[in-house]
Amino acid sequence: MWLGGLFLLLVLCGAAPAGAGDADLDAWRSADAETVQAVLALGRRAFDTYALHRDVIDPPGKLPDLLHRRAAVFVSAMRNRAPRCCMGTLTPAEPDAALEIIASAVAAAGRDRRFPPIKPSELNGLTLIVSIVSAPRPIAELEISSLDPERDGLVARYGGRYGVVLSRETTRTDRMKAWARIRAGAPAGRRVDYFRIQDVRFVENEPRPHP
Repeated sequence: MWLGGLFLLLVLCGAAPAGAGDADLDAWRSADAETVQAVLALGRRAFDTYALHRDVIDPPGKLPDLLHRRAAVFVSAMRNRAPRCCMGTLTPAEPDAALEIIASAVAAAGRDRRFPPIKPSELNGLTLIVSIVSAPRPIAELEISSLDPERDGLVARYGGRYGVVLSRETTRTDRMKAWARIRAGAPAGRRVDYFRIQDVRFVENEPRPHP
């Protein structure tokens, strides 16, 4: 999946998956500097280690409390403000957020099939983004126009496939709808189910406002 471009979603099937709850997402929004630093440092170390050595790291022994909670995570890398890779899931697949960040970072660095694997020579020119994603909530198609693209994302489900648009990919809700349908593989005119999501983004070298 891409942040700011097309997204590839790791395999999901069945009912709408569960990401972070509202209370958990509020906690991530209010994360202190230590937690933000830990999220980005862990994502970067997992990403770089896999790109350099094809090794999967273990999380450090001491981490902020939020990283011990379960959460759905996307990890992406941007180069010159354009997407280079991005992978993640809407449902937690690991016991905690730390392991989820590692898994998504590894997938982004070497398993995004739309792009060649990340080369070691690219690493210094990439900006990493780690996104914590909320649980999807069903919405009617007519409600899509009321979404706030700065804060809300959109999921389209067609059969067993999900198409995801995270917040800030676009400022237009009509594009959110169109991109979500395309990413879900839904032909024109076919019925899809829609879900609203929210996400909290942690971006390398981006100042964060005080909560």
